[in-house]
Amino acid sequence: MKSLRLNTNGKKLTVGQIFSHLIIICLLIMVLFPFYILIINSFKSPAEILKDPLSFPGSGNTEAVTGAFKAAWPYISKYIMNTFKVAFLEVFGVLLFASLAAYGFSRFRFKGKNALFMVFLAFMMIPGILTLATQYSLVYSTLNLKQTHAGVILPAIAGGMPINIFLIKTFFDGLPTDIYEAAEMDGASKLGCYLRIAIPLSTPILFTVGLSTLLGAWNDVIWARLILYGAEDLYTIGVGVFTVFGSTAAKIPDTVIYAGYCLASMPLLIAFFFTSKQFIKGLTDGAVKM
Repeated sequence: MKSLRLNTNGKKLTVGQIFSHLIIICLLIMVLFPFYILIINSFKSPAEILKDPLSFPGSGNTEAVTGAFKAAWPYISKYIMNTFKVAFLEVFGVLLFASLAAYGFSRFRFKGKNALFMVFLAFMMIPGILTLATQYSLVYSTLNLKQTHAGVILPAIAGGMPINIFLIKTFFDGLPTDIYEAAEMDGASKLGCYLRIAIPLSTPILFTVGLSTLLGAWNDVIWARLILYGAEDLYTIGVGVFTVFGSTAAKIPDTVIYAGYCLASMPLLIAFFFTSKQFIKGLTDGAVKM
């Protein structure tokens, strides 16, 4: 295949590589374009948005922008607080139970271990939408967890078990067994090995699982809306912004809506900023171990 020589360091790029780069750039533009619209319109006045929603904000809009974000905060503040609570408990529950189960599969020998693990892997193949109706009936009617945060949190923890047990177990399996043996010779218990060896050495995959769970909890709309319907004070951010900003009767200015969506997405951006290295390391290390 023909190649093109670059003038910088003599490296060659084939036509196929250039074509692949162009496709990636086009896909990147398609992904980032909605974020561009969201950000620039949150810094413009309603008149500017109506005039040209694609243009950059004009100068001298400081007071208008500040007012838009101040006006948006009361609409979403209680929803963000609710989401922090739900997300924290989901992340904690998933990390705790998935890591304990993964440690058991990785370090213990018991009858039916492989068959049970295959059952967990089989659950990964079942789309969540297929179990939505039965899960709703169980949580809403049988367990009577309607209009409670527990009805949102517990199914999310249970649903995250199969894939996260698989990921964490794969990471645990890659840890040297000599470390466990040395610790046990020094008198460490099985639980001590879990707390002092497995968990500290597996922080990358735990960050990956935790951030993925946080992302799911923050963006959940369907399940949270089904369980929390009618209890507006308990709405999470996904349901809250959908309800408030999607209501035509509210008559909220467009710039306030855009500012509200920016504020709602800010915690996720901050969380990813501080955990991105560990998140990527967990993905790459897990890929090598698998």
